[in-house]
Amino acid sequence: MSPQNHALPVLIVGAGPTGLTLASELLRHGVQCRIVDKLEAPGDKSKALAIHARTLEILENMNVVDKMLAAGNQAGGFSIYNGQHRVMQISTAELDSPYPCILMIPQPSTERVLTEHLESLGGKVERGVELLNFTQDQNGLTVKLKHLDVQEEVVVSQWLVGCDGAHSVVRKTLQLPFEGSAYEERFALGDFHVESSLPDDEISTFFHEDGALVFFPMGNKRFRIMANMEESKIVGDEPTLDFLQSVADSRGNGNIKFSDPHWFAWFRIHRRSTPEYRVGRAFVAGDAAHIHSPVGGQGMNTGMQDVVNLAWKLALVVKGHADESLLDTYQGERHPVGQELLKGTDIATKVAVMRNPLAKQIRNHMIAFLSQQEVIVQRLRKVGTMMAVNYRTSPIVGEHRELVDMQLAPGKDSEGPTLPGWLEFARAPLPGDRAPDVVMFDQNNHLVRLFEAIRGTSHSLLLFDGKPTEEGYRNMEKIASRINEQFGDLITTHLIIAADKIPASLKFTGKVYLDPDLTVHSTYGASSESLYLIRPDGYIGFRSQPARLAPLLSHLSKLLKMAPVHAG
Repeated sequence: MSPQNHALPVLIVGAGPTGLTLASELLRHGVQCRIVDKLEAPGDKSKALAIHARTLEILENMNVVDKMLAAGNQAGGFSIYNGQHRVMQISTAELDSPYPCILMIPQPSTERVLTEHLESLGGKVERGVELLNFTQDQNGLTVKLKHLDVQEEVVVSQWLVGCDGAHSVVRKTLQLPFEGSAYEERFALGDFHVESSLPDDEISTFFHEDGALVFFPMGNKRFRIMANMEESKIVGDEPTLDFLQSVADSRGNGNIKFSDPHWFAWFRIHRRSTPEYRVGRAFVAGDAAHIHSPVGGQGMNTGMQDVVNLAWKLALVVKGHADESLLDTYQGERHPVGQELLKGTDIATKVAVMRNPLAKQIRNHMIAFLSQQEVIVQRLRKVGTMMAVNYRTSPIVGEHRELVDMQLAPGKDSEGPTLPGWLEFARAPLPGDRAPDVVMFDQNNHLVRLFEAIRGTSHSLLLFDGKPTEEGYRNMEKIASRINEQFGDLITTHLIIAADKIPASLKFTGKVYLDPDLTVHSTYGASSESLYLIRPDGYIGFRSQPARLAPLLSHLSKLLKMAPVHAG
């Protein structure tokens, strides 16, 4: 064994979707890393199957979404049936996202696309490499790895991230508890070719007195099937085709035929999480930090979103652009998301598998009633597709709004908001919310989506002129100039003008976009001068009405080192 003569910036343990996403994001942000996995080859079981709209938006920013969409099958929502009677249908078509769907894609395909993306960035998964143990101090970590040839290697790393699953060696080495329990229910699972009247672009769930039966469409008439079972029905090492066919015959709509099986399994689901996502220089993410019921298909998505949250912060710290205290916000922002997910999937699982006849009757009536309530349906749509995830309580998000800036009547040249404008801004996306996508025009009058405009690794500062005035333009120029001088490439400035052409007097140093029909201004509640700071992960970090430099700089002082720097 011989230690390396210099410290590796980041070592990632585990090359599933979570680890692959983290490695790709770190390389995209310009941070070198190694990713190791004890398995000699990727798994061949379909496992995690769904990629939700919010994760697809993240994959767009990573420049990999098109390949993922090409490899999967888009489902447009889900339905719940009681026998042949549909009691609820929720469509994703009205989702406020460029990806209004649930992408059904087997985990091996997800890993293949992410691995190819990692390799395109110059990375590589080191397989057959097992983490044995590690120690750490304030300066770094000393990590012992074991290779397939029994050779041991000592790696010195600045940071370590455990993406190594439910049996995480990283979590165990950190002596973090994995609190929770297993559900009493057992589940049967299989992948089949299915001949039926079921739609090939919708998740279908059947409630029956014996339990639930769920069909996840994988395309070309292939479905993942999952059903809860009484313990007395569990026979053999895995369920058989005939057994699952009998389950479909009794619980389904009477028109379902299975063939060409690819995978059978019995499994038990757990609800567990660790209270700490960071210990010193080591982190856990994905299944290493939380596992839960597969109801809703959000586990893999949550892991990928964990590390997207961590990656930009880790990159800023490694490159010296932020203090290490920024990394504490990974725990502060992602742990609540994990806890809410555990609660939500726990409730959904108990509702789905309940056996009491009266309780099931009440459940079915309640589902039918709720499906008629548009507010409830909208909420279920956003939660189910993970569009409702937010960081509103985070210590690194904020806003500047003071009543003294509000005017009861509009002034001719004033940049302050009127009362209606003040209320409109209050209803706009809040600090910590996902920044919504919207269409505008570039300087050549070509349509461009906001997501395309802000794609990259920097923060994006959106400056809205609201009501165009020369005074307002000078203010926007001043803000952009100071931000560019102070932070360089760490923040990209964008001016969005409520006009159909760029005024000749404008001397803005950043990017300029036109919003003649006020679509962008309306979406962001910017009827008067306003600004939004969008983080690299696509969430709103700060907003201000009117657009003021001093409050923005005060916010940034808590986030970035206040010195002229360049991201490189």
